[in-house]
Amino acid sequence: MEEPYKKLIDMAMNGGATSVKIISTEDIYVNEWVRQKCEFGCRFYAKRFTCPPYIHSVKETKKILKEYNTAMLIQFKDLTERMQWRGIQKLISQLEREAFLEGFYKAFAYNAGACRLCDTCLAETIEKSTVFDKKKCVNNMIARPSMESAGIDVYKTAKKAGYELRVVQNEDMCFTSFCLLLLE
Repeated sequence: MEEPYKKLIDMAMNGGATSVKIISTEDIYVNEWVRQKCEFGCRFYAKRFTCPPYIHSVKETKKILKEYNTAMLIQFKDLTERMQWRGIQKLISQLEREAFLEGFYKAFAYNAGACRLCDTCLAETIEKSTVFDKKKCVNNMIARPSMESAGIDVYKTAKKAGYELRVVQNEDMCFTSFCLLLLE
């Protein structure tokens, strides 16, 4: 394996990832229904600057992915506390930065689930939101949209990469999350 990939994989694994796979961006599935689930099923919709309506559209996600060939799909397994996501979000941000420093100048990360960097996001206080409101994000250097909010079908993408996922049926169950790092 090439050294830059190995370094990033080691960094992810040392940061708590349970598995990392290098995948083709052609194996990342993007669909409108995923975004619809955000809008009509997530309690964080319009309450985080990394969620719709503050991020790019599904159509734009498809367009962006065409500018890349390779990505890292990063698995975090057996999570029990949603607050563990704060550490994961920081790790993913560090991975994006390290990828950039290693020569992957287009590196961009997608997190898992709603942003948890702040206890309360300023987006929750906005009555009539515009995309320009996201400038108020206090963690804009490290906050990244989730795969789901961008329309990425995590289940189908993970399955194509060889992972098996099960639906979490209650909040007490351990869960698996995935993040995505676009590289080149």
